[in-house]
Amino acid sequence: MPTASLVAVDTSLVGPPSATVREAEIDGAISIYDGRTHRVAVLNSTASDVWRLADGEHSLAAIIRLLASAYSVDAEQIYADVEHAVGELRAAGLLAAAP
Repeated sequence: MPTASLVAVDTSLVGPPSATVREAEIDGAISIYDGRTHRVAVLNSTASDVWRLADGEHSLAAIIRLLASAYSVDAEQIYADVEHAVGELRAAGLLAAAP
């Protein structure tokens, strides 16, 4: 499947973080505290990169393109992983619902 088809799938904005979420960055990795659930999540470096871009200014397609460029890989290679990471962040209530 061509890369252009993959990254054009979702143009809705991702994020911003939910109002109850606080974050801290330690050695390049982000730890997230959700004041609503009192849960902490420690993101690996790749998930931290996704989190930084899930700011309400970027779509899923844009996040995939930016990370593919930063990692020097084809968007097809990271599409499923980035989509999964965003889905997990949304499911955990860490990202605000899209407008």
